[in-house]
Amino acid sequence: MTKEQTRFSETEFLVRSALAGGFAGGLAKTTVAPLERVKILLQTHNAEFMRFSGSWRGVPQALQYIAQNQGFRGLYQGHTLTLARAIPHAAVGYTVYEKVTQWLMPTPESHTSVRRLTAGAITGMSAMPLTYPFELIRVRLAVETIKSGDRPTPWSAIRGIMAEGRSSGGITGLFPFLHFYRGFTVSLLGTIPYRGGIFFVWESLNAEARARLSPATLQANQTRIHLVVGAIAGTVSQVFTYPLEVIRRTQQASGKGTPNRMIGFRETVQSVWKANGWRGFFTGLGLGLFKQVPTHAISLASWQLAKKALNI
Repeated sequence: MTKEQTRFSETEFLVRSALAGGFAGGLAKTTVAPLERVKILLQTHNAEFMRFSGSWRGVPQALQYIAQNQGFRGLYQGHTLTLARAIPHAAVGYTVYEKVTQWLMPTPESHTSVRRLTAGAITGMSAMPLTYPFELIRVRLAVETIKSGDRPTPWSAIRGIMAEGRSSGGITGLFPFLHFYRGFTVSLLGTIPYRGGIFFVWESLNAEARARLSPATLQANQTRIHLVVGAIAGTVSQVFTYPLEVIRRTQQASGKGTPNRMIGFRETVQSVWKANGWRGFFTGLGLGLFKQVPTHAISLASWQLAKKALNI
């Protein structure tokens, strides 16, 4: 039995862990929401925004363009759906990670590279079936670039996705809700190395810090260390798995161009290659890194702070 479980009942421990994770996920996503919208527009090769790609100056220019044409709220278009996904996803994910870590790595000797990767992969997959439709709706809202007076709503996006399903025939015609899972397979495949890599780097670097730094130094600089380690973890995983993210986003947005069917992995790869060659699989990577560094730094560090505040 862990020291956390000796202080709390199992239920109270899970509730506190979920609150800490949900807070961390919501705070991180809110901080970088405008950058997330620009990244999605670039990843899906939106014709109106491709002129902003390929340059660091393109990011502030794209943000300014959105604010001028859609208002400040346009920078957060679809953010409610982001929170609806991110908060439960982080709450479930971090809680699952706590329990999986206790199960897979109960002793310091059991903290091997394989087990760290496995714990992260399980964490990444745990909440996806429940929260994935929210991500798809958020992407559909993000790719809309119409003027602010006609801003799309989550309900209009939901109705549009359901209509795509009913018009497609076959199994998705019988079960139109399946269209809310466009790109789910590649997302599931991508989350294994992505989340696995994040928690692997996170645990490994924190272990190195504990081994190399004195307890006093660790105590005095704990939040700074967590911010740096979280940033490195997010950066490494983002670079290695970014092509899968581009494919996933393209599939999620594909209903705008192919509403009567869901395009497959091979067709998506071919369309991205045809449009921009191998560089197409890294469109928006600079912005992705610019966003992911603070996202994971804030998320992982605030998770630790929330755990401390909740005494877990």
